Amino acid sequence: MLTLIRNMLRTKLAGLLFLLLIIAMGAWGVTDVFSGGIGNNMAVAGNTRLTEAQLDQEIERELRTATDDRGRAISKAQAVEQGIVDQIYQRELFRTTMMAYADKLGATATDNAVLKIIREDPSFASDTGNFDPARFNQLLQANGFSIPMFEAFLKRDMTISRLTGASQTALQAPQPIAALQAAYNGELRKASWFILPRSALPPAEDVTDEDLQTYYDQQKQAFAQPQRRAVSLIQLKLEDFLNQADLTEEDLRAYYEAVKTQQYAGPDTRTWTEFTFATEAEARQALGRIAGGATASTISGLANSAERSGPQTSMASAALAERVFGPSAQPGGIFGPVQTGNFFTVARLESIQPGEVEAFETVRDDITDSLSREQAIGLYYDSLSRLDNLIGTGAGIEEIAAEMGTPVLSFVAVDRSGVTELGLAPSILRADPEILTRAFDLTEGAKTARFGQDETAYMLRVDAIEEARTPEFDEIRDDLRTVVQAQRNSELLGNSARQIKSDIEAGTMTFADAAAEYDSTISSPDTAFTRRTNNASAIPPQFVAGVFSLAEEGDIYIAPMQNRDEVAIVQLVAIDRASAEEMNAMATASGQQIVQQLVNDVFEAFATEIQKDVELEVNQRSLESYKSRVNPDS
Repeated sequence: MLTLIRNMLRTKLAGLLFLLLIIAMGAWGVTDVFSGGIGNNMAVAGNTRLTEAQLDQEIERELRTATDDRGRAISKAQAVEQGIVDQIYQRELFRTTMMAYADKLGATATDNAVLKIIREDPSFASDTGNFDPARFNQLLQANGFSIPMFEAFLKRDMTISRLTGASQTALQAPQPIAALQAAYNGELRKASWFILPRSALPPAEDVTDEDLQTYYDQQKQAFAQPQRRAVSLIQLKLEDFLNQADLTEEDLRAYYEAVKTQQYAGPDTRTWTEFTFATEAEARQALGRIAGGATASTISGLANSAERSGPQTSMASAALAERVFGPSAQPGGIFGPVQTGNFFTVARLESIQPGEVEAFETVRDDITDSLSREQAIGLYYDSLSRLDNLIGTGAGIEEIAAEMGTPVLSFVAVDRSGVTELGLAPSILRADPEILTRAFDLTEGAKTARFGQDETAYMLRVDAIEEARTPEFDEIRDDLRTVVQAQRNSELLGNSARQIKSDIEAGTMTFADAAAEYDSTISSPDTAFTRRTNNASAIPPQFVAGVFSLAEEGDIYIAPMQNRDEVAIVQLVAIDRASAEEMNAMATASGQQIVQQLVNDVFEAFATEIQKDVELEVNQRSLESYKSRVNPDS
């Protein structure tokens, strides 16, 4: 039997079967068997792997605090649509590469170093200043970490910080380059200018019909019009229901009474006793007696004590104030010791005086807005159900709009970008990308089901389809004449400005004579400016770059203006270069700029070489699979 199997494996049929098997496995993503590749991992660099679970944890942790422009939480599906997932993925690829390189060098942060950072972090300290395991666990859970996850996270960040810091150590700007940068930044210039209007020039040559026909033939392809579609739309928005809220005075007052201490009370004041000691050991030894309510005279080693009252800002020690005024602090609580100058202070909270509550009349409008929105949300979602039911009956868009009490919005034909033939772009058609996508997916007369985002819903009908075409010459003759005439006017203005520039620089005409010839006034402020000036009284900002492109005093620069029927003729009047003493004074700041540029360049090169050295392998298919699962519409 073994001989038979061996003989079969040598046949062409067996080879074909193996080929089909390999292709099939590749189609299902099973390539790791033969290649020893990255398998189901998102990425691999050396011995470091980025798994889907790790990426998902990072995404979930990031989304815990992420909100949209309305303050709402962002879902994973929305994160995919907004590109957040891709950004996090790229960041994790960088971290994976850096960790692989550190592992190769043996430069990974040690467990003892991680433990030291955790134990010395004041965020994890108790009121006595010691590491508090319970507080540590509480903060980790609040931020989406398990202890192993946080330790790995911290080790990674410490390692990457060490690597990136190594690439930037001892970078200094060479003195000649710093001096050159200082000279560049410190150079001052003055300029004069006048405006050359098109109206001061003779008329441009008239455009003939033959000119128009030639222009049309040459540019015919540019006149092609894309397919456009005329649509009608029903729009329902949450804000439309805000004025329909039914609120009584009793409703507003009941809400106020329920939340006034949490939402409308000012900061409280507190009374506490401060006990000051010369050493931390003496302070810690006295904690039990302080907690038991002992008076100052019975506490040994006490340097000073005092009872104080006030808001949080009145405490001299910010670290102590954060604890005494913390949300969980209660009368009788002991906080510290905290080092304050050369001493160590313990605080005992004696009492809490609530802050002043804002009067109902002051916050009435805020309460009305808040409750109106709550009611509007309910009314809005009720209306969505009604809309769905009406669409299900097959009713027309006008009938549905009448039943809903909302208008039908109709628009002239637009292209796929939402622009009409006249170049207008109705903003509502661009409010949601799905509007135009659906409009160009339907046939003429067809209508959509309800679609839209959380607080806006739409229903759309395609009223008419205008097929793509190129207009005939006679249809656009007048428009062509306007365009060609404008081109000739612009060419005349540009040619005239260049001739003025040439004459002035050649010495056949003075700057003042040129301005006088065209009845224009010269502006010549006596204020010098640098390349980075934002002083509009010295020179219009749009002229600055052009003036600094000129080589010598007297050179001319032609500056375009916002009004296309005029240009500015600008002359460089004076160059004031920094002296040696001034350059030395500016060299420090210039050197810092250069060092920062060097840091960026060195680190970019460093990261690129690391990526080559560890041979980062990326599984794009795995990323796309993850994105399609969390957002099936992607």
